[in-house]
Amino acid sequence: MKKTISIITALTLSSLSAGEFQSLGHHSTSMGGVGVASAKGSMAGYFNPALLTQSKSKVEVALGVGAALRENNIGEQLDTLKTLELTDTIDRIANNVGGTNTQTDRDNIKEAKKLLKSIGTKNGIAIMPTAYLSTQVNEYAIGIYGTGDISATAHVDNKRLDLSVKGNDGKYYNYNPDTDQYSEITQAAYEEGSLESAIGENGTTYVDVKGLALLEVPVSYAKAFDLKQGELSVGGSLKLMKGSTFVKRMDIDSEDNTDENLDDYKKDSSNVGLDLGVLFRPSNVKKLSVGLVAKNINSPKFDTIDGGSLKADMQLRTGLLYNYNEQVELAMDLDVTSNETFIPGYDSQQLGMGVNYKPASWVSLRAGLMQNLANSNEGVIYSAGFGIGVQALSLDVAAQMASKSGSYDGEDVPKFAKVNVALVSRW
Repeated sequence: MKKTISIITALTLSSLSAGEFQSLGHHSTSMGGVGVASAKGSMAGYFNPALLTQSKSKVEVALGVGAALRENNIGEQLDTLKTLELTDTIDRIANNVGGTNTQTDRDNIKEAKKLLKSIGTKNGIAIMPTAYLSTQVNEYAIGIYGTGDISATAHVDNKRLDLSVKGNDGKYYNYNPDTDQYSEITQAAYEEGSLESAIGENGTTYVDVKGLALLEVPVSYAKAFDLKQGELSVGGSLKLMKGSTFVKRMDIDSEDNTDENLDDYKKDSSNVGLDLGVLFRPSNVKKLSVGLVAKNINSPKFDTIDGGSLKADMQLRTGLLYNYNEQVELAMDLDVTSNETFIPGYDSQQLGMGVNYKPASWVSLRAGLMQNLANSNEGVIYSAGFGIGVQALSLDVAAQMASKSGSYDGEDVPKFAKVNVALVSRW
C-alpha cells in the first residue's frame, strides 16, 4: 500500500501570499530585529534606503550568512509519527488479515491515531536561511540579498481516521487493535473513513511543503533635504528579483524523500520590486531619527510548478533611533502591517527594540527583545551579539532565541531561533 502521496501539490491555481519582514544581518538580528531607522551603511539598501544619507563611512562592505528555525505546534508530533512508522505499520496490518499482529504494531497504530487527532489546523515548521553581500558608497548602495522561507504543514483528514485496511484478497476490513480482530466492511465504508485511504489513494492526510527563496539585487539611492523642522531623507531601491518557489506533498511520516529530485517541485521566475523609505531627524530633538519603509510596493509574484504563483506582499514598517551619546544608541521597530507566512494561521507583526553599546572603537555589544503581536506562540524572543575588530575588518556574531520551547527527538528546542555571522569592512 505504501505510496508517496501526490507529487505535485494541488494547493491552488490562484496566488498565495507571504511576506514576513526578516531581520537580515548582524545588527538587526542582535538588536531585536530593528533596522528601519538604525541600519546605516550597506544594510540600508535592505531595511530603508533613506538611511544611506546617515552613514559615517564613505564605503562599507558587509558579507554575512544566517539561518532561522520556527516550530509551531507540530515538531514533536511529526517526530513521533516517524518513530511509530505509521505507513509501514498499516502495511503490515493490511498484509496480515486473519493472522496475529505484534503488540508493537498494535500499540503503534493506536498511538498514531491518537496523535493524528491531536494535530490542529494551525501548525508548521519553517526553515529560513539568509545570505548577503552588500556595498554602500556615499548615498548609493548595491547588494545581493538572499532570503528563504520553506515551511512544512501537516494536514489531517479527521473524517478518515478509521483503522480499516484493504487485504491481499482484495476485500476490505475494519481492524480492532485492542482485540487484534478483523471484520469485513464494504469498499464504500473503507473509502469514506479509512486512515489507510487518507494517507494513500485519497491523499487527504499529508504534509504540505511550500516555500519561496528570493534573490534580490537592489540598486539604492537616497537624498537629504534640509527643512525648517529638521532633516528629511528620501530613498528608494529598484530590485531585480529571482524567485525560486517550492511546492510539494509528502507522506505524513516521511523521511524527506531524499531519493527524489527536488528540482521536480521547484520553479524559477524573475520579477522587479520597488522599496521606498523616508527618515526624519527633527531639529528640536537632534538625537532622534524616525523612519518608515514600504518594501515590495508592487507585490511581485513568482510562478509555482502547479501553474499558480506565490506573491511577496508589501511590507510596511516604522522605526525609531535615539543616539544617547557616542557610545550608546537605542532603537525600536514596529511592523505597521500584519504579514502572512507559509504556516497556516501564523501571521507576523513584530515589535522589537534593542541597544548598541560601543565601549571602545574596536568592539560593540548589542542586545534586544522582540515580540510577535499577531501570535504569542513563541513568547518573547531574546537577542544578543557582538562585533570585534578594526574599522577595515570586523567580525560580527548575532543570535536570537524564543522564551517558549517545544520538543523534538526527546529534547527541548526553542520555538524560534536564529543565528548570523558577518564580516564588515569600512573606510
